[in-house]
Amino acid sequence: MEQFNLQQPRRLIDGEMNSDEFVSLKQLAEALGMDRSAALKYVKKQGFQGVLLRTPDSGGMRARSYTKEEAERIIALRREQGFFGASLAKPISEERGVFYVIQVVPELAPNRIKLGFASDIGDRLQHHRTSAPTAVVKKVWPCRKSWEVTAIAAITAIGCKLILNEVFECENLEQLCSRADAFFALLPEPGFLLPLADGSPLNQPMEGDSEDQEEEGLEAEENRDLEST
Repeated sequence: MEQFNLQQPRRLIDGEMNSDEFVSLKQLAEALGMDRSAALKYVKKQGFQGVLLRTPDSGGMRARSYTKEEAERIIALRREQGFFGASLAKPISEERGVFYVIQVVPELAPNRIKLGFASDIGDRLQHHRTSAPTAVVKKVWPCRKSWEVTAIAAITAIGCKLILNEVFECENLEQLCSRADAFFALLPEPGFLLPLADGSPLNQPMEGDSEDQEEEGLEAEENRDLEST
């Protein structure tokens, strides 16, 4: 298995780097479909060490983090090893967001809609308004990027005709939104992770557990020291 030969990164002083440029271990674990402990062991075995950095989801404490490029390489490597089946894991920053129904020209054709996924609905609406200045958001639902194609197929199966590029003409907009309500009611929250069964091999200890535990203990001690200063 190919290993990425990354230099051992130095530990960071607060403010030395922008945390927006990094992905926390928690975020990476969610994208990999693993708990944090298993993800840390897996990532280390692939040759990625990461850095300790305060992140928005670390509660003010330093957390192991990786550059966005490293995170994408880790996900790609995991996929190549067969853990994602035929599907490609999505970029971490884009996997969770909302599914939207946007009325493209509500004053002229209120049933002409654009459907899709957006990690930031405000940005997406502004983008659409460059070509349709009066476009408005009809409704949104929490969504993963990987659900987008299935959601569109399910919601437009009745009373809709395709115009172009996920723009549809629908007979009854309220009924379409009701179908979307029913569809998304069947799905978990986008951040939900299915727990591992007791017999799952992902629960088994891996080589280097003692080293991982020692490092995790050192990181916890560093965080306690940091909080006391």
